[in-house]
Amino acid sequence: MLIISWLTKFRKTSYSPKRNSLLLILAATLGLIIQLVILPAWTGQVITIKTLIRADEASLLQPLVSKFNQQHPNIKLQIVEAPSDSNQVEDLYTSSFLLGNSPYDLVYMDIVWTPKFAAAGWLTDITDFVSKADLESYLEADIAGGKYQNKLYRFPFRSDAGMLYYRQDLLTQAGYQPPQTFAELITIAKDLQKQGLAQWGYLWQGKQYEGLVAMFVEILQGNGAFWVNPASLEVGLDQAEAIEAVEFLTSAIALNISPPGVTTYAEEESRILFQNGKAVF
Repeated sequence: MLIISWLTKFRKTSYSPKRNSLLLILAATLGLIIQLVILPAWTGQVITIKTLIRADEASLLQPLVSKFNQQHPNIKLQIVEAPSDSNQVEDLYTSSFLLGNSPYDLVYMDIVWTPKFAAAGWLTDITDFVSKADLESYLEADIAGGKYQNKLYRFPFRSDAGMLYYRQDLLTQAGYQPPQTFAELITIAKDLQKQGLAQWGYLWQGKQYEGLVAMFVEILQGNGAFWVNPASLEVGLDQAEAIEAVEFLTSAIALNISPPGVTTYAEEESRILFQNGKAVF
């Protein structure tokens, strides 16, 4: 079974890496397949490569996949749509691997799955199939996140970055600049809510899933705190900055700046409310 993963965070460049990454990923995949089967060009056989992708992303990637399939008639890249919840996607991959006959050749995976999947033997080492030149346009952390025991198992496909979205029109109307601290955010949010300019002050992902972990790490680092120091393995959750970060989130709920149901929100719930003009941040 040939399994290659394909997701990362924080790319150097501002343009979309999807087209180049797709070609590199498939090049590496086919390099492995050629070791096991006769070249399609010799036999006329079409090789089908399947991957499981969240439905909300699959629709965006389908035009790129269709174009690739048109340009490579001996290869058929097929997307199988999955639920939008990343934990459910991980469970679907995991269960298929445990059954021992997974239909998926590529793993469209979150950054935190690499150690688990690689340690279980579900991913193929692609170290020798990717050149140093292919990796030069990525941050070191991109590549490091795809490694397990110094071997590369995941190639960067896209970039994610944590950002604070805010309603510039409301801030300007109320005479505020974007907040620089959590305390400023709370002050601004409370004032704009009091003025009736917004129903909610701050939206975030509080559901018990990987998105909560990602969000919390952003809050920690935004307050100068850390979870685990990778060099010393020191745990920083009991330090003052980390405690303040937790208190910020609990205060947001207690002060009615965040909706009471925010602890059930994933990305889509937060996005929809914000795009509908229901929140300041």
